[in-house]
Amino acid sequence: MYILGLTTLGDSAASLLHDGELVAAAEEERFTRKKHYSGFPYNAVQYCLDHANIKISDVEHIGHYWKPWVLRHKAMQALKTSLISRDMFKARVDRGVAQVGDSYLGMFKHPRRIREHFGASKFRFHFLEHHQCHAASTFYPSGFDRAAILTWDGTGEDTTTLFSQGDGNKLRVLKRIKLPHSLGQFYSAVTNFIGFDMFGGDEWKVMGLAAYGKPEYYDFFAERVLSTNGNNDFHLNIRVLDHHLAKHYQFGEEITKALGPPRQPDEDLTERHWNIAASAQKVLEDTALHLIKGLHEMTGEENLCMAGGVAFNSVMNGRIMTESPFKKYYVQPAAGDAGCSLGAALMVHHTLLKQPRKFRMEHAYYGPGFTSEECAQALTEAGLRFETLPDEEMLPRVAQMLADGAILGWFQGRMEFGPRALGNRSFIADPRRNDMRDLLNHKVKLREWFRPLAPSMKEEASEEIFGRPHYDPFMVTVLHVAEEKRAAIPAVVHVDGTARPQTVSRRTNPRYWRLIDEFARLTGVPMVLNTSFNIQEPIVCTPQNAINTFQGANFDGLVLENHLVLRR
Repeated sequence: MYILGLTTLGDSAASLLHDGELVAAAEEERFTRKKHYSGFPYNAVQYCLDHANIKISDVEHIGHYWKPWVLRHKAMQALKTSLISRDMFKARVDRGVAQVGDSYLGMFKHPRRIREHFGASKFRFHFLEHHQCHAASTFYPSGFDRAAILTWDGTGEDTTTLFSQGDGNKLRVLKRIKLPHSLGQFYSAVTNFIGFDMFGGDEWKVMGLAAYGKPEYYDFFAERVLSTNGNNDFHLNIRVLDHHLAKHYQFGEEITKALGPPRQPDEDLTERHWNIAASAQKVLEDTALHLIKGLHEMTGEENLCMAGGVAFNSVMNGRIMTESPFKKYYVQPAAGDAGCSLGAALMVHHTLLKQPRKFRMEHAYYGPGFTSEECAQALTEAGLRFETLPDEEMLPRVAQMLADGAILGWFQGRMEFGPRALGNRSFIADPRRNDMRDLLNHKVKLREWFRPLAPSMKEEASEEIFGRPHYDPFMVTVLHVAEEKRAAIPAVVHVDGTARPQTVSRRTNPRYWRLIDEFARLTGVPMVLNTSFNIQEPIVCTPQNAINTFQGANFDGLVLENHLVLRR
């Protein structure tokens, strides 16, 4: 049986199950080359069908991650804001009208769109709740028989945070937190206060900048903006900081008096902005730990699964892992809305059809892959000279180039599902070089100086580097590096002594593991620096995308499968 899952607003994506196993998944942005693409994922669906060598008529069920008729709560919240501020009410109405007309009502047309575009089919179409799709996306592939589940983001239909419990193929909802109280919207509003762009996914920048600051404004945030209570709950004071006004870079008198004026996008970042970021990050973490503790008290479970955009806050995840009462943790690689396409398909399979679980998500490599011949053809058509080498020659040579200071584009196997490059569509470099972060951020990636870079490391080396065993194939957790190891890998250690590692398994990505092993033989360091293979656009998908990036940017070489191109 084939089941297709869909995400059709921001970060639209498609996932395809065959008899309960994930066979293909990809975000639409990788095909359109438009970041955080919002709209129907025609290309991602076509990829899934092509990879499985099926037609839409072979698909029996399609799950969609949203119930477009759930509007009452949002409408009531909008009306309530009219009593607070005309601008606040207008911002919600303008946004709401656009969403209802273009997005929500348009969802009812998806079954017809699919048949018109892909052909006749007798599939059954299921509208499913957003946060339950998040919950399904993390619990069902976790490998846990039982677990507590916490999903949190900006908002779904009306829910921003969902407490759930998973048992076998069942999901049980325990508690909901609804708008306007949203951790995701809080963090997005702060993102724009610091002059970044929440629509561009710049929340990452706040997290990175926070490491340089001190939580000078923590008391203000915790007392006047984002506060917790004894009911395993939190309260976002939209009178002080409102997400919808922040979208338009509008901020009230109380917050500007407490924090100073909001930063303009072209304004230099100062220590004040660092401290605002650090304060917002700390209050998010403390609120998260408060909710996690409450979830543990409610469930008594040892295992914790998380999803939703907030679950990408890897610094927060590090504290949850080291300070919460749970013993084991799971966050899948597409924890944001794209992953709801996986969750929707899994919900249909397990929750609606009540099929047993067997799929476990241990890697993220479910996107398009290309043969060596296809890569060679793309290089030839681009007029690039290249060498074709067996891995016995390629891997030692690449390791030596890295050790000598080269920055390489590394393209192999199937593309990753989710926002993190995990060794198949990556820039790789030497983590030992003090200047490597500046070289990559300024000369190659063309982004801010404070953006951190991460290590891909042999999973066997985690205890050596972090002083404790660690398993994170998806690079979603920040931990403190053992103090005696920090000086050896300065390019991947943040200013606060932490790093966000990907643990690489010889079983799930043998070629990348062997490359890291070759580098370790040369240098004694069991890791390489890894950052996503993209420059101000989505991560590369095809050989042509990789070649275009190589031709338009400043890095030393490109590996496409077993072909090596050097800049001459």
